[in-house]
Formats: sequence, structure tokens, C-alpha cells
Amino acid sequence: MNIPDFITRYYQKGEYPFMSLNDLPLGEANRVKAAYCWKNNIGRFYAQEDYLIHRKEIEDWIYHELMRLGGRPVDTVPVYMTLGESPQGEHDIREELQQNAEEIRIPLAAIDLSAVSFTYPDSMYRHIVDDRGNIISSGRTNTPAVYTYDDLPAVVGKYRVYDNYRFNIEAQVWDRAMLHRYWLKIKGEKQ
Repeated sequence: MNIPDFITRYYQKGEYPFMSLNDLPLGEANRVKAAYCWKNNIGRFYAQEDYLIHRKEIEDWIYHELMRLGGRPVDTVPVYMTLGESPQGEHDIREELQQNAEEIRIPLAAIDLSAVSFTYPDSMYRHIVDDRGNIISSGRTNTPAVYTYDDLPAVVGKYRVYDNYRFNIEAQVWDRAMLHRYWLKIKGEKQ
């Protein structure tokens, strides 16, 4: 059972890679999101007016769950990343939300994992599995199961994440300064 040893951030070309809409006031964030959805023909739940309200409620839940699990988040708004890379096909975030995206890959060894939480398959969804690990139902949730890095072998085993790589494990990084330092380091190495 191989667990990826890096996380990936997908972001729009020319933008700072570690921005979050929830850093902005709600009205401004909704205007930015609406313009982005219109430009890229994105619909579904992401385009809904109350999406960012739900996203903030879920972020608060994950933040407190990470603290309960012994984590040490620094920021109150996370940077969303993918453990490994986004799966190909229907659930590839590069096909809808992150069209024409650039990416930055950060080795897990380069960051403080106590400031990182993980959810599967996504922070807004939940899977229910049978005794054999088959997904029997899925749906939206405001209270996702939150995991630490040490929990990942059990999550990968239970959900057979990499058997049929349809969904990714989402990582929420709660220390933007740590990510920024790594980004500056790799930018300096490329020059």
C-alpha cells in the first residue's frame, strides 16, 4: 500500500498559489467566484451562492477536529491540496475547477504534518462502505471525517483509495507561511 509522499496544489496561472477565497470578505469572495465560474463555465454546487458559507462552516469543523486529534493548525483558513495528484477522468479537478492549472508539488518531508488535516474523498463529501470496502453510498456532509497523516494507511486500506483511483485524498494545510517558505525556496532554485 503506497501512500504518496507529496501533496499538490493546483492554481490558476499567474496567481499566487496559496490564496483562498475565504481569506476575502464574503461579498468580494462571491464576486470573484461568480466571475471565475462564468469564465470557465462551471456549474453545480461550486457555483451556488451559499457555497462559501458552507465551505467556511466545514473549515471551522475541520480546524476543531484537527485540534482535537492533536494537530497544531496555525491559520484559520486552510490551503486545499491533494495527497499525490488529482486522479484522471471524471473526478480530475483539472477538468472543471482548475482548468489550465499550474501545480506545485511539496514533499511531505518538507512540511510540518501537525498543521495538515486530510479528508476522503473530499471535505464536503462522505462515503459509506460495506464490510469488503465497497462504497455503498455517498453524499454531502458538513461534518467530514478528519484524519491525520498517521491515519492514512487505515483510510487507504478501508476505502481502497488506490485500487480504483477515482477520488483523491484531500489535504488541508493550516500553515500558509510554511508553504510560502517552500515556494520561495523552489523559486530560488529555478533561477
